[in-house]
Amino acid sequence: MGMVRSMPVLPRPKEGVLRQDWVATAKRNMRKWKGGGMKIISTREELAKLVDKNKDLTIDDDVLMEFSPTLDDIRDVKCRDLILKKDGERLNFNGRNFHGWNFTGGNFHGRNFTGWNFTGGNFNGRNFTGGDFHGGDFTGGHFNGRNFTGGNFTGRNISYYAFFCCYGRIIHHGKIEGRHPNAHPPIELGKGEG
Repeated sequence: MGMVRSMPVLPRPKEGVLRQDWVATAKRNMRKWKGGGMKIISTREELAKLVDKNKDLTIDDDVLMEFSPTLDDIRDVKCRDLILKKDGERLNFNGRNFHGWNFTGGNFHGRNFTGWNFTGGNFNGRNFTGGDFHGGDFTGGHFNGRNFTGGNFTGRNISYYAFFCCYGRIIHHGKIEGRHPNAHPPIELGKGEG
């Protein structure tokens, strides 16, 4: 009979630690327990050694970048989780496309997001195809996700699964579709003048 590994015990979050940061840490610890790892990239020189000739980064692990990459540094990122943070400060993504699981960082300045969850600042891109969006203002093309919780939405078609909650205004140039029969209609909280 094989050896049984016990699951790690997840400590309660310390006072003052944001819940989403605690959850992200717990998920990273769980992946490490399962055998996954994290690549920490601290400088542009380290990143230059990891990208291919097209400036694309492809890693089958989580990636923590401790600086804001520019389009000169990186174009496409393919990884599990992409975390852009240094000393608790969220940093911006200034690349082209993200293909992966979760994005945690500041503002997203790029083209397409294809992943699971977005936890960041403003989204300035083309299309969002993924899970949940928790961020600031969305300025882009199509939103095709599970749930949206954010600031102002300016885009084209909106396709969501359960809820679409906007803390500003919803400006769209296409159709709005709830993909589940019990999906709540989009909500605008705090409509502004204009």
